[in-house]
Amino acid sequence: MKLDLQYFAGGHSVTLHKDAGVTTFTASATSDVAKDAEVTLTVVLETGYEVDEYEVIAGGVTVNASTKKFTMGEADVVIYLKTKANNKYIVTEDTDVVINGTKTHLGKNIKLLENKGHVYGATVSGTAITFDAAVVAQLVADGILVKI
Repeated sequence: MKLDLQYFAGGHSVTLHKDAGVTTFTASATSDVAKDAEVTLTVVLETGYEVDEYEVIAGGVTVNASTKKFTMGEADVVIYLKTKANNKYIVTEDTDVVINGTKTHLGKNIKLLENKGHVYGATVSGTAITFDAAVVAQLVADGILVKI
């Protein structure tokens, strides 16, 4: 009789870390998780934030961002949840927006890096846009705003 001792070896752990944009980050199982088990993550974000990245520090798993699930492998898993502000945009050209009689100027926030007349890069600083969602959607459709 031949025994595979791996069957008696207990499971692995799931350790989660989060940044300041996350209120809650938990896993359906965190200890003694068997290989091939499906683990579901629960994520609650602070207002004004969205998921930027599930960074897998250890364990070699892949988190499905839409389902918030992964399949446990043969090692302990460590995941760091990174967020970003959900209202940051690149402003591609200077423009003025008037909402309810109030004029707001949006300044282009892209700076081209040039050397002897040749562009070799660009720097971008995101601008937080907090006004009416319909106006933001139209500016995105017009190509004036690009979501970061």
